[in-house]
Amino acid sequence: MALFGLSPFDIIGILVIVLLIFLIPWIVRVRALSSVNKAALELENMVRELEDFLIEISKEKGKPILDPSAKIEGFMEFFVVPPVDLDPNGLVRKFEKILDLSEDRFKQMVNEVAPLADAETKANIVMTLKATLAINDVAKQVRHNLELGRKGNLQILLMLQMSIPLIMRVVKAQFEGAKTFSEGKPIGDGAGPIVAGLLMKDYKNEYITEIEDMFVAKKKMEERDLIIARAKGPGARVGRVGKVVRSILAKENIDKVITVDAAVKLEGEETGKVARGIGVVIGGPGVDKWAIEEEIVKRNIELDAVIVKMSPEEAISNMNQKIADASLEAFELVQELIYNSPDEANILVVGVGNSCGIKNILNDISEIEVKQDKINEQEDKRGYLRR
Repeated sequence: MALFGLSPFDIIGILVIVLLIFLIPWIVRVRALSSVNKAALELENMVRELEDFLIEISKEKGKPILDPSAKIEGFMEFFVVPPVDLDPNGLVRKFEKILDLSEDRFKQMVNEVAPLADAETKANIVMTLKATLAINDVAKQVRHNLELGRKGNLQILLMLQMSIPLIMRVVKAQFEGAKTFSEGKPIGDGAGPIVAGLLMKDYKNEYITEIEDMFVAKKKMEERDLIIARAKGPGARVGRVGKVVRSILAKENIDKVITVDAAVKLEGEETGKVARGIGVVIGGPGVDKWAIEEEIVKRNIELDAVIVKMSPEEAISNMNQKIADASLEAFELVQELIYNSPDEANILVVGVGNSCGIKNILNDISEIEVKQDKINEQEDKRGYLRR
């Protein structure tokens, strides 16, 4: 007998639809919890692996008297509080002071856990420690949002699930980058220091100095006076670019500033594309960029900029051949910009970026230890077989 004129098949269909209405959100939540939980565990395992790695290299190269494990694990909670921005007046100077203190604290920490390591090894450990802290912060944020999702906040959970592929893509690159720092190999962000290092070839001992983790040289290029600044290598440093450039601009009568740096490419753009523009190309929180721009405006100095395009993952991973070749192309473009300047011009070239694995003065691009691209190797083999 049909109920309300409905056949048994209609009733079963309605029951199935009602059941699915209640089941689908539960299934979605369970699947989201499962995928996010897996990512959270993977992130936490990365942090533990890097902690163990830091402990191992500190013991091996720093020869500490006491076991550094507790200090390194405790340092994972280190944080930097940005200055209050309610009154913007003087905000950049406050930010600069906090960043300087933060940098000093990292160096102090490495001196404690690896006291007998040489200066370049200590610089590599500092950068590895920073990368570990960055991954640890991401792991804690993912775990925090996962626990909120467990308590019934489905919207946060779904947003996190959608973001996980991109998060993991960047973090995995940063994880590999941390190992690259510890091994002293160059990363994609070293394009600027490579250009500066190649320009320093044959500097003829006219003037060379080290200040604030920066390496500065002066040379003649035909009729032009050239000052070149970059982070000191081959340890992993970015240097205090803003302070040093500001000091050079105050002391020297500079006519033109050329900055060279790695830049994030858009999806679909080719890795290693070199571009020329106007402005100061420096990443980070903006303190160094502000310091240079203030002096440039005050002194009415001409500006040129050269960038090497790459993905965020390539910037923090072991440098590949495409980026190394693009750095050489950028070097040639910078030379062109110098030769196109008036005779007797004073030019400052700043190679911005991480100096890990890059000697202060380079004779040739072949001195850079690049990652071997397996895809390129396979293509070369296929080309050889076709011949």
